[in-house]
Amino acid sequence: MLWSRPGTRLTRPPDIAHVLQEWRARPAAAAVVVALLAGTTGILVAVGGPPSPATHLFYLGVILAAVLYGPRAGVLVGAFAAALAEPLTLALLGDFDSIDDGWLVRAGAMMLVGWVCGSLTASLLNRVEALETLNQETIFAFVRAIDARDPYTARHSEKVAGYAVRLARALGLPPADCERIHLAGMLHDVGKVALERSILHKPGKLTDDEWQQVRDHPALSAHIIGAVSRFAPFVPGARHHHERYDGRGYPDGLAAKAIPLDARILAVADAYDAMTSDRSYRPALGHDEAIARLHADAGTQFDPVCVRAFAALDRDTRGPVDEPLVPLLDLWALPDVV
Repeated sequence: MLWSRPGTRLTRPPDIAHVLQEWRARPAAAAVVVALLAGTTGILVAVGGPPSPATHLFYLGVILAAVLYGPRAGVLVGAFAAALAEPLTLALLGDFDSIDDGWLVRAGAMMLVGWVCGSLTASLLNRVEALETLNQETIFAFVRAIDARDPYTARHSEKVAGYAVRLARALGLPPADCERIHLAGMLHDVGKVALERSILHKPGKLTDDEWQQVRDHPALSAHIIGAVSRFAPFVPGARHHHERYDGRGYPDGLAAKAIPLDARILAVADAYDAMTSDRSYRPALGHDEAIARLHADAGTQFDPVCVRAFAALDRDTRGPVDEPLVPLLDLWALPDVV
């Protein structure tokens, strides 16, 4: 099981795809490539120029550039490194006339290494992206199948995910956090697959046994999600979205900031959608009434900060999520949110 107790930090060793995605956007990565090339040039000048084993250090810069930025960058940096390795170094040493025709062959080798390394890396990232797309499509299909069991909760998970991601943005969370919360919202109710349809459709009051089954669904959602290691970041939001700010919620009775931020956001989004949707036991409430009830329960059931931010949203929260989200690949780069 991927979670052990409330508050446990869920971590996973980063894979090569995550590392590349993280470093590609950092200016420091380009600086490292430049530093490698410049440093190697300095070493080569210090040892008296080529031929020297120090020339092979240029391949480190070429390979790094190709892996980070693709085959074109690998070829360009390979050509630049080859120019540094012999013509420029010999010119600095005042011995440019000693360059031979073999330099072109060595330059071609550096460019080839850059192209091969860049192409292999690009192929790897394309395969990872295709896998992550399949993961998301699987999530959406699975969630829609569960929601379809109850006509009163059709598209509930999608709407909760939409509300939650807008609330996360209103709180100033970065795009990758918003994507994690969006997908946690999609998966937060998968544990309801174990509930009997008679409970889902019951118009009257639930019995104690039926109510206990309902209370068990967040833990079951976490158990189902936790069985897939790639979905570990979604477990805290799914498991704890029915905790209460005053500690009287379930399944673990967490209170205040001990409840993961993802779950505090999902609790507001889930309650708002439940109140503004028709149910077997009551008609939908209006937006203003739902917001009033959220305010009334702020500090007891809900995080007051989340309630205020949700109530302050100045656009139609019932529309679809229309902004691009970051891929699942980047989720492992995130620090844990508590």
